[in-house]
Order: sequence, then C-alpha cells, then structure tokens
Amino acid sequence: MYKQRLLEKTLKEYLNSFKAIALVGPKFCGKTTLSEQFAKSSIYLNPLNKNDFKTMLQLNKDEFLSSPYPKLVDEWQLIPEIWDVIRHEVDHMDGRGFFILTGSSAANLDETSHSGAGRISRLMLRPMSLYETETSSGEVSLRKLFSKEVMPYKKCSVTIEQYAKWIIKGGWPESIEDNEQQSIRRMQSYIDALVKEDINKVTSKKYNENRTRKILESLARYTASETTNQKILSDLSALETSTAENTLLDYLDVLNKLYIIEDLKGWNPNLRSKTVIRSTPARFFIDPSIGAAVLKLTSTNLLKDFETFGLFFESLVVRDLRIYAEVLNGEVYRYKDKSGLEIDAIIQLHDGQWGAIQVKMGSHLFDDASEKLKKFAEKIDVDKMGKPSFLAIISATEYAYQREDGVYIVPIGMLKD
Repeated sequence: MYKQRLLEKTLKEYLNSFKAIALVGPKFCGKTTLSEQFAKSSIYLNPLNKNDFKTMLQLNKDEFLSSPYPKLVDEWQLIPEIWDVIRHEVDHMDGRGFFILTGSSAANLDETSHSGAGRISRLMLRPMSLYETETSSGEVSLRKLFSKEVMPYKKCSVTIEQYAKWIIKGGWPESIEDNEQQSIRRMQSYIDALVKEDINKVTSKKYNENRTRKILESLARYTASETTNQKILSDLSALETSTAENTLLDYLDVLNKLYIIEDLKGWNPNLRSKTVIRSTPARFFIDPSIGAAVLKLTSTNLLKDFETFGLFFESLVVRDLRIYAEVLNGEVYRYKDKSGLEIDAIIQLHDGQWGAIQVKMGSHLFDDASEKLKKFAEKIDVDKMGKPSFLAIISATEYAYQREDGVYIVPIGMLKD
C-alpha cells in the first residue's frame, strides 16, 4: 500500500515549473511509485525490453514521446540518449510538466551531451523519514520552529527500542511492514547486489568486491564523524599493502553517484571574529540501515553498545532533517571550528533563515549541548546572517519542551517538516 511522501508537494511544484523532471535517488527508495502518483502514461524500461524501446525511439520517436502527460520514463539510463531526445523535444513544446525520468545513478547524467539546464530539473528522493513511516507523531513541526511558534510540552510515544529497530530497518518503502529479521535479509541482499553488480554498472571501470566491502565497513565505523581519507586508507591496509588515495576517491565517487553515501558539508557563516572554520565533511550513508547492514548490526547489538547506537542515531536524525529541510527549501550542514566547537546540524533555508541543532540521545547531555548551541549563536555575525530562528536538541527522550534558556528539546519521534 502506498504511503504518502513529503516530496509529493515539491514534485508537483516542479512539474508546474519545469518541462521535465529527473527524479533521482538510491535503488528501492520509491521513485517509481511516487512518480506514478502524477504520471498519466508511462514507459518502464528493463534489460529485457530496452532494445525494443530503443528501436521505437529510433523509428517511431513520436510514439515513444506521445501523450498523455506527464509521461513517466522509468530507468531511463538504460537508453542514455533518451535524455537528449527529451531535452530537444521539450524545447519545441509549450507548457510544463511533460516528462518524469527516474534513475538510480548520477553517473547516468554524465553520459548525456547536455545538462538540460532550464528544461530538465533534478529532484532527489531519499528513503522515508520516521514521519513518513508513521512512526513519528509529527506533533513538532520544523516549519513552526522556524516561525517561532510556541511549542507545547508533550510526551513522545516512541521508545528507545523502536529507534534501534528503525535504524536497522531503514526507510525503504518495501520494508516498512517487515519485521527486523526480514529487513536484515533484504539489506544484506542490497549490499551484495551493490558490491557485485551495481557498482560495476556505473562506469566502464571494474571495482573490486572485497575493496568495496572494506571501504563500506570503514565508512560504517566512522558514520557521523569527520573521518579523513587517510583513516579509511589505513583500514584498507589490512586488506592490501597499499591503496592510492586516488583509487579511494574513485570508489567514493562511485558510491556517491549510486546515492549510497552523502557526506554532510560544513557551514560557512559570517562570524564576529576570524575563527578558522574546519571544512572536512562528516560521513553519512543515505540511510543508516546501509551502515548497520555492513557491520551486521541488530537492534539488540545497538542496545548493548550505546556509543555505536549514538552514532547511528545521529545518522537517523540527519536523514530525517534532510528530508524535512528539503520540503522547506532548505539544506542541512555541519559546523566545526579551530577551537573545537562542533554543531551537529545547521538548517539554512533559501530565504536565509537558519537554526542550529545538537543531536543527543540522553538528557544527561542536554546542559552541555545547550551551552555549545548558545556559544555558537554568539559567534555568528547577526547583522549579516540574522539571528537563529531556533536552537534545538534532537533527542531520543520522552518529552518535547522548551528549556528555560530557550533551547528546544525535540524527540525525533515527534518531528515532521
């Protein structure tokens, strides 16, 4: 059964603004199903029928591109020339929202001869947030935090055990109703397909399965941290004598193009002083379940190891914040400066509004996190950046409320866009 996605509104707006949309994201995140909610006709490409449709495109292009619109072309990358054909076609069409193209690799776009700028706009779909899976109650709205509405004191019904299970299960639409063991099997199959098949379909290069697994394991161990490439190379030395950094960069690039990893970039605000800002990105998977599967974690493992649990909880929070922020026309960043002051997430909207967030599972860490948020806010040049719309701690605790110092406490199991 289809569950409503937050990106529906954005996709509708894009269809009203552009002639064609390229909906991108990792395999099995629901791109096709979401597109079907808007498409009035469709072509589903697969390895068995692609030659037939390629012939149709060459001999009867009008039939391939025929209405009614919007027309979905699923897995368009199987016939890469589709991009340029559609780009050229919509140049001569009056109106908006003619085509939706879906694909699971950014490398597909490298094969096109033209970016499609102004005609084909790219929109990213991630796995589902806790709100979309109906786990989060949505009683606290990120939108309302930005508008400074008063947040009522409320209790969260999501337990620590549930957070552990959703880290393992992930936000994959097909796994929402699965039990944990079914989800683990599905994710192990996902990783196997990635390292044995998918990664070798991206470019003409061939990637070593064992090296890919080792890189994924290293990334999983360092999830939510600012790990250097040298540390990953050090992990690889256990597998092989030496790996060149350029080789590692090539593997990381492919994993990015497959939407498996998505680093969190540093935020560069205007500061009151000349504090040096660190620019090393933090390492994240597109969904925490990928890293959990690589490390063969279970919810029981997480509940016995709160250090690991905390890192994967932060990964869960960052995934959801990215989904919610995108709906609000915003982006998520990270901050760290030379003094060691680190802020887990900064959300900045396109209109310039911004809010700062620390991710802490337990209440015993709230006082320290609050002090860091306030110290950070004092460093910002508010004449140029404006004052923060909010300072918040995203937690795994029971209650949502505003502290006496003004910092919000928000259980991730209550948050929505």
